[in-house]
Amino acid sequence: MIPLKEKLVEVVTASLDILFPPACPFCKKMTETADRFLCEECFSQLKFITTPYCSCCGRIFAASEENHLCGNCLKSSWAFDKARSLFSYEKIIAGLIHKLKYSGKTTGLETFRWLSEQSNLLQDFDAPDFILPVPLHRKRLRHRGFNQALVLAKSIFPGDRKKIRHDLLTRQANTPTQTGLSGIERRKNLKHAFVVEKPTEVKGRKILILDDVFTTGATVQECAKALKFAGANRVDVLTICRADKIFS
Repeated sequence: MIPLKEKLVEVVTASLDILFPPACPFCKKMTETADRFLCEECFSQLKFITTPYCSCCGRIFAASEENHLCGNCLKSSWAFDKARSLFSYEKIIAGLIHKLKYSGKTTGLETFRWLSEQSNLLQDFDAPDFILPVPLHRKRLRHRGFNQALVLAKSIFPGDRKKIRHDLLTRQANTPTQTGLSGIERRKNLKHAFVVEKPTEVKGRKILILDDVFTTGATVQECAKALKFAGANRVDVLTICRADKIFS
């Protein structure tokens, strides 16, 4: 026999679906159920990142028998230990991120949680001691009203909220937007932009940095540098999507 509480939840959920049919957050078409979040058409266009990819930075390979280091990682090193992205930066996922960052559409956060559950990449990470969203400078935070990396972290890791810390890593430089800058310009723009506020809490810890988009990696690289300088034992990176070409 179904417990009364569970039966009531089913009834309420079904009633809400009738009164307010669930709609795809991207195209606004009706979805099959409230727990689907994206319609079939939009979901089919997503490009989940799967093997093969660079075992260090997560760069996508067109074809390979197994994961291996890409040319960049063989020639130079990153401050972080491993980086992974859930999706390639394409129309659907880019649109969802844009709505979150620039239109304040935080109602779509459950979609990101659901999408992260459809990927196997979270299994690539060991359990971190802390999850650190890439911080915004206080002026940009005041203008936007929220840090998209922080709300994404809370959505994707609902069971690890005590690990999510926004007070350990801060952005001390109000750098210009990275949009349109080359890799060299991005690295120069972000040099010494981040500082660890509580080094004693970071020392010897395993850290997971979370951000929305990995483009050149300049932002997470500078975050990782600051954390490693403060004594972090390991720094991994998770981003929603990766905006670079697929390499063969």
